[in-house]
Amino acid sequence: MQKNFIQIFTIVLFFITFTTQAAVIKHIEITGLEIISRGTVLSYLPVEVGDDYDKKTSVQIIRTLYKTEFFKDIEVSQENQVLKIKVQENPHIKYFELLNYSDKVLNEESLQAIMKNMRLTQGSIFSSRQLEKFISQLEQSYIAKGYYGIKINKNIEIDAQNRVGVELDIQEGKVARINSMKIIGAKVYSEEKLLDLFEIGEADFAILNYFTQKDHYSKIALDAGIETMRSLYINEGYLDFKIDKIDTELDEDKRNISIKIRINEGLQYKIGTIQFTGNLLNQSTKELRRLFALKKGDIFKRKKVVEGVQAIVDVFTNQGYAFSNINAATIENKTTHIVDLNIDIKLNQKVYVNRITIEGNTRTQDQVIRREIGISEGGIYSSKEIDKSIKKIKRLGFFSDVKMDVSKIKGVKDKINLHFTVVETKTGQFSIGLSHSNSVGTSFNLGIQENNFLGTGNVLNANFSNSKAVKETAFYFSNPYFTEDNHSISYGIFTKSIDGSELDASSYKIDENGFSFGYGIPLSEDTRINADLRFSKFDVTCGTSFARDDEPEQCTSNDETEVKLGVGWSNNTLNDYRFPTEGQKNRVSVNVALPVADFRYYKFDASHKSYYPIDKDLTLNVKGIIGVADSYGSNDLPFFKRYYGGGASSIRGFDFNSLGQTYANGRVRGGKLSILTSASVISKLNFIDKSENMRISAFVDAGGIDSKLTEKGVDLKISAGLGFTWATPIGPLGFYAAKPLRERSGDKTKTFDFTIGTSF
Repeated sequence: MQKNFIQIFTIVLFFITFTTQAAVIKHIEITGLEIISRGTVLSYLPVEVGDDYDKKTSVQIIRTLYKTEFFKDIEVSQENQVLKIKVQENPHIKYFELLNYSDKVLNEESLQAIMKNMRLTQGSIFSSRQLEKFISQLEQSYIAKGYYGIKINKNIEIDAQNRVGVELDIQEGKVARINSMKIIGAKVYSEEKLLDLFEIGEADFAILNYFTQKDHYSKIALDAGIETMRSLYINEGYLDFKIDKIDTELDEDKRNISIKIRINEGLQYKIGTIQFTGNLLNQSTKELRRLFALKKGDIFKRKKVVEGVQAIVDVFTNQGYAFSNINAATIENKTTHIVDLNIDIKLNQKVYVNRITIEGNTRTQDQVIRREIGISEGGIYSSKEIDKSIKKIKRLGFFSDVKMDVSKIKGVKDKINLHFTVVETKTGQFSIGLSHSNSVGTSFNLGIQENNFLGTGNVLNANFSNSKAVKETAFYFSNPYFTEDNHSISYGIFTKSIDGSELDASSYKIDENGFSFGYGIPLSEDTRINADLRFSKFDVTCGTSFARDDEPEQCTSNDETEVKLGVGWSNNTLNDYRFPTEGQKNRVSVNVALPVADFRYYKFDASHKSYYPIDKDLTLNVKGIIGVADSYGSNDLPFFKRYYGGGASSIRGFDFNSLGQTYANGRVRGGKLSILTSASVISKLNFIDKSENMRISAFVDAGGIDSKLTEKGVDLKISAGLGFTWATPIGPLGFYAAKPLRERSGDKTKTFDFTIGTSF
């Protein structure tokens, strides 16, 4: 009986204790909210209506709500199954301002991003902990740039509406200057060469240092220079190279700093054995070794190893193994200083193209882009074909940017999707206006040129020019993909009248009317051959003195008709239409005035243009043009078919069409031989925002015009200068400033010129 009583008493006591310590929450009451909503608080609570409440629950609620940083005081209680939460909100930010800072260290855009990420913007809940973290981050940014005297004063005001205003007054101080910088332990390379790897260092001479600020200390620049130096040694086989110590000594005023970098070069490693393991498919080890620029006994150069591995990756990728895994394992022998290479090849599955999608072509038709893509849906993936396709799309000149992304298909290992993204650019040019020049007088001009007519990839040119000296109307149309085999077709009509009497009473007048028809056939993806047949009828009238003194034989000729056959070969491997950085463009053409008409002459023209990347922002451009013309039969080469030179498209620095021999009266005669060459270094303008469509160049032009093919050499002209090109929203703009370096007395020079058109 006593035993049963004890059991009953224990159960009752447990029940009483349980009901005292834990109660079901029937309602949640929240007080003290001003800006934060009740729903926001409820979303963070670890309990809800219907849950049990005890002392542990209270602790959990307080801990959870404090973590939100919404509140500076929280009280939790329970009464009659009502959970009561009393809060006091942290103030909200009314304004947050940084004063007296420059852009030497802080960038407005990045500052705003950091403040937003740290919730220190207007309307956010203020957290003193976040503010201190932000100030510390600012100080570290300044110290990293050498501003050791940085001081940041904070001013915090809270108004009656519990809103806080924060002002940070930044006293930057002066950047620490490098008093001396030494590299100790260098034997392979001179200390001077190694110091040149750093953007910072001891001051240049006064004027240059004012612009370069080379002696302005920056830990970021110091670390970058250290990594550049490390890469130099590692890439030359010094695998044991290490930085022993970097000593930086700052004076008491925190204004001058001395740097000593102690290095240990180690010994140079050489290549030992090169082995290939894994799935080689149809590739022999001999063929794979040939892809490496290194062989046994050569100095180990990590860059060449990486290039060799990439060459092997390309071999298999071009066979459809898009996701091959090829690793170059190095086994270093610290005693012999030999590195053995083991190239392990894991190919996985061959990959096929599932779908090709195109995005961004708002004007250009899909088929215009697809016909430039060398891979079709269902075909084997090839990185080589993809790279070629992107270059071909860029060479169209229809897009300012072309990108390609590869995406895997979930659950399908052997198929991928290709997604091309293009950005349309202006492909047409419309010009209208008045112009004046000494050569043609005042002229009204109206023209349209569209290289992507109605988004079809066809070319339409039409222009009209009317002045007292020159009247011209022309229409030209070309379809570069006339057939499925990429044959091209072109045709045009034209009429032109030149009245030299408006410029010189003893000159000439030429009226020309005609039409042309052309056809082209591709020889390869980058090479074409074209033929063009052109019929013209001329009416040439000479002024008295021009017929008597300048061209007596030609002016008495009754030649009127011309049937000209032209055959041309062209090759284009440029990687971009407007601003190429690598590749070549070549053209060779022969034009012959057939003997079925009156005129009998020939012209041979050849041009070459190459681009070589110097670095990511600099490009070397080399070009050359040669032209040879002469007659066959009894008549001379027509004077209006000769070569003329000088001006923006020729030797800059000399006036338009002013080069070559002259008549007795000083007028330019023209020539049968034209040689033009140019070399330029082209640079992006990274110091200007939104300068993607701008380029600046330094150039040297050379060449000349000769009137007779039998004479030795031409009257060589040389000039040098600066040029600027800008594809503006209203049209292409270009200008140059040039100075002749080789000229003769009487040469007509022009040191500045510009051109502009209107695009749509």
